[in-house]
Amino acid sequence: MGGTNIKWTVVELGGGEPRLVSSGHVPTDRKNGETGVLAQLVEVARTASRDQGSIRSVGVGVPGLYDPEQGTTRVIINVPGTWQGVPVAAEITNAVQVPARLVNDARAFTLAEHRLGAGRGAASMLGITLGTGVGGGLVLGGRLYLGHDGTAGEFGHQTILPDGPPCNCGNNGCLETLARADAIVAACGQPTVEKAVEAARAGDRRARQGLTDAGRYLGIGVCNVVVMLTVDRVVIGGGVAAAGNLLLEPIRAELRRRVHVTEAERIEVVRAELGTWAGAIGAAIYGAEAAVH
Repeated sequence: MGGTNIKWTVVELGGGEPRLVSSGHVPTDRKNGETGVLAQLVEVARTASRDQGSIRSVGVGVPGLYDPEQGTTRVIINVPGTWQGVPVAAEITNAVQVPARLVNDARAFTLAEHRLGAGRGAASMLGITLGTGVGGGLVLGGRLYLGHDGTAGEFGHQTILPDGPPCNCGNNGCLETLARADAIVAACGQPTVEKAVEAARAGDRRARQGLTDAGRYLGIGVCNVVVMLTVDRVVIGGGVAAAGNLLLEPIRAELRRRVHVTEAERIEVVRAELGTWAGAIGAAIYGAEAAVH
């Protein structure tokens, strides 16, 4: 579920890797608030179920906070509507008569990349999404770790600068305030992230320094996670990840500089592989795995 599109996938889980069966998207209804968007989610689930003959579970990736026990949304910022307490899971379950569960979209991204993308084979993994905000997720012992309320892995809301810029979450100095798209654009003196990357690659000093600084802040955040959890791999996706090594190299440099309790060189920092479909794929996989467990 996104502010621009609702993307959907049907995934088949068998003995081996999950297999993508079909996918599609519809523009998000921005005129009718949460009622219109919820109706779209229900219709997408009905259509997918009808077209495939049958489905056994549904997972919904939401860009914000939710109540995992009730299957209701709590805070959704970038999708039109008032989302406090909206019974998304129950409405979909009633429509298609299979279990439906919610998961944060960055956690869904992380699960998809671990099962099918750049995180395959890693026992533990930190997933990071870079775009309008900075999201994240954790795979520990081969399973997505969510904590008691689905919020574990909120990579962007760790404090990097104690007296730094105010964050939408209510804190000051969160990593998100320093490495989200608009912060990078401002630091680089460019109108868009794409232009910032283009300018940096062309040798523009301000643009290059802006991306280096963002990579350094991200690297400090990665170091904090590594020291606590010793993840094997870090997978970075989202629109800003198109900067490639302009961001990844400063992150790797911070790992070498700051991590001394484990072997920093063994921790891989790589770009994601699944592109814009990762969230929808991960949501489907999460719904299936949650139904089993």
